Amino acid sequence: MVHIDQDHLETISERARLIMENEQIEALVSSSCENFYYLSGYQSAFMYTLRMSEVALVVLFRDPARKTVLIMNDFEAAGVANHLPEYEVRTYPTWVDVDDPMGLIGSKFQGKRPVSPQAEEMFGVLGQVLAEHGASNGKVAVELSSMRYPSVLALRKACPGISELVEASSIFTKLRAIKTPWEIEQLRKACYYAEEGIISTIREIEVGFSAAEIVETFRKALMRYPGGSTARFHMVSVGANFAPAHVFDTRPSELGDLIKFDVGVEVAGYGSDIARTFVLGPPSDMVKRIYDALRVGHDRLLQIIEPGMTMKTAFEEGMNQIRSSGLTNYNRGHLGHSAGLSLAAEEAPFISPSEETVFRPGMVICLETPYYGHGLGSIMIEDMVLVTDNGCERLNRLTTDLISL
Repeated sequence: MVHIDQDHLETISERARLIMENEQIEALVSSSCENFYYLSGYQSAFMYTLRMSEVALVVLFRDPARKTVLIMNDFEAAGVANHLPEYEVRTYPTWVDVDDPMGLIGSKFQGKRPVSPQAEEMFGVLGQVLAEHGASNGKVAVELSSMRYPSVLALRKACPGISELVEASSIFTKLRAIKTPWEIEQLRKACYYAEEGIISTIREIEVGFSAAEIVETFRKALMRYPGGSTARFHMVSVGANFAPAHVFDTRPSELGDLIKFDVGVEVAGYGSDIARTFVLGPPSDMVKRIYDALRVGHDRLLQIIEPGMTMKTAFEEGMNQIRSSGLTNYNRGHLGHSAGLSLAAEEAPFISPSEETVFRPGMVICLETPYYGHGLGSIMIEDMVLVTDNGCERLNRLTTDLISL
């Protein structure tokens, strides 16, 4: 089990309750794997390993005198009680029979076991918990937009007594955008391991190496670091084939091919997201021209980002710099995003033309200026930065030069 700093969890609860107080929300309910972990400190195997949705909930109450409640199936809950004594654990039955031959629990489920996890049962427990704590008479914030439609229907059917259901996604976006010191420590490690993987891999690359061989070399390099041996993703492209791939190309690389690493490593559930571009042999004049324009825009973002600046302003400044540096038709939807728990690597808020969110100390942001060209390939620079009181700190150590291998 991941060791979670208690100050980290307490800070999250305090921040959440401030938002809940301002919005007059009685209870905040998480149902996604990332936010279940975020509020509880427990990585559900049913969610992370089995990729099941809406099988466990965390209920955080606005009243700090009330314990946070974890609602889980009785099979998985058997591994939680001893790890999280500060939480109340409530269970619902699943298909696995859990016996009590030693009388340790003192009770046994006597009903019919379902074939699979039952959302109706789980949400029924939620309704009971909310009613017991007097929270169902007010606003209850739930991750409605991330739920499957059948689960939303099951929630409404099982909890008809909830006075007002509201969307919780904006609350979690606000909370997760500002990192605790413990979270920043995990992201620093994740960035370090990803860079170590790249450094080790490029020592092995030579003409003839395929994307599949590069990915395998990267995976093996990470195995030296038990704390960050899991590659969250590895979007490696070689030559002109820049399209994302699940099964990697086995075509041998050739002299002049671009090699792009867009990779992330997971540490305690938190993932890095960094990118670098290399070239086999000397780069062409076109590659140098494009790379130089992207780097100018990237460097400009590093110079200007500071607390109080809107992400929209940073986007406009970065795009203008790239276009004025020679890439007049450069067109991106965003130039970066928050980093953290999301299994999809990218999470809100984004450095985009419509994002009014301001940079604040404690944010960890990925700054990216990618380019994809038919017949050319992928060129990309991506750094992770920590927003500080007077600017931003670059967490990467690798140079942003275009390196010839």
